[in-house]
Amino acid sequence: MRRSGSSIIVFVLIGLAAIGVVMQLVTSPGAFFQNVLVWVGGAVLFGALLYFILTRLRGRATAGGSSNDMQKYKKAVKQSKQKYKQPKARPVNKPAKSAASIKKASAAKRKRSIKDRSRGPQLRVIEGNKQKRKKSSI
Repeated sequence: MRRSGSSIIVFVLIGLAAIGVVMQLVTSPGAFFQNVLVWVGGAVLFGALLYFILTRLRGRATAGGSSNDMQKYKKAVKQSKQKYKQPKARPVNKPAKSAASIKKASAAKRKRSIKDRSRGPQLRVIEGNKQKRKKSSI
């Protein structure tokens, strides 16, 4: 297998780091554990600081008005679900219907579906920041 020069350098650096860690652990274990604790504590502090900064920035971004749009969108979705909710499933153990009643039901279903299609879906307009078009030439 052929390796590039940069991967060989990375392996050499990792090997030297491992040798250094082992040597420090053997010569002075107290200092080694103290260094590890300092590095872990610094990483935790940095992570916490970054987390709080990012959450505060995200909170300001949503407070500007996009949360209001999201509330309107959720309300529209809820209204749509209420309007088009599916009927509950029928029980399995129902007696068989006669052929005449099946024909009437299918004809009524066909009429209903055509009526529903002509009515179209319910759409709700969510107002946003829209710029009015300017007439370029009159």
